[in-house]
Amino acid sequence: MTIKLHVFPLSPRAFKVMWAANHLGIVFEPVLVDFSKGAHRTPEFAGRNPNMRMPVLEDGGYVLWESNAILQYLAAQKPAAELLPEDIKARLQIVKWQFWDSAHWDPACAIFAFENYVKQLFQRGEPDAREIARGEEMFARLAPVLDGELQRHRYVAGESLTLADFSLGAMNFIAEQAKFPLESYRGIQRWAADLKSLPSWQKTAAEAPAILQQR
Repeated sequence: MTIKLHVFPLSPRAFKVMWAANHLGIVFEPVLVDFSKGAHRTPEFAGRNPNMRMPVLEDGGYVLWESNAILQYLAAQKPAAELLPEDIKARLQIVKWQFWDSAHWDPACAIFAFENYVKQLFQRGEPDAREIARGEEMFARLAPVLDGELQRHRYVAGESLTLADFSLGAMNFIAEQAKFPLESYRGIQRWAADLKSLPSWQKTAAEAPAILQQR
């Protein structure tokens, strides 16, 4: 049975799971969660994820939500790709960054994404200067941490591509629209360019408009 991914494809959280599936060669059926129609608030969708957020994975009768958990599930389907190694120490170096993404990087990026991109996309008014200032303070604290790692090695957790890059790197999908303040962070800029050159990234970016046409 084909895996279903319930997504709004312009979201980095959706992009990361589609990108990982494409990178691993996992066939999936994208199911549009149309925010403009409140699809995430329906009883049917809430039955899949009571948080009423996407992405959500369905594999037969198995349902999983939270994008970084979905990444681990996908990686487990193709262990030979070594996006999440078996060795516990190597694995936790990657999982550590997935926690950091959820607790720190995603919330900081989400401020810019909402104020500069989502508001425009859904005609919800102008950016709030106070929120942008809050995002800039968070970015100034967090971006040097990520940039420091990427100054030392090619990818987040070392010289090989891992789930850490999928978890954190998907935000680069909307970096221009969200106006992330990345000008001072050369390591992040170099890494983002590397990720965008991957065939799996380019395939996923090209699929997004077609998924939106399910409206």
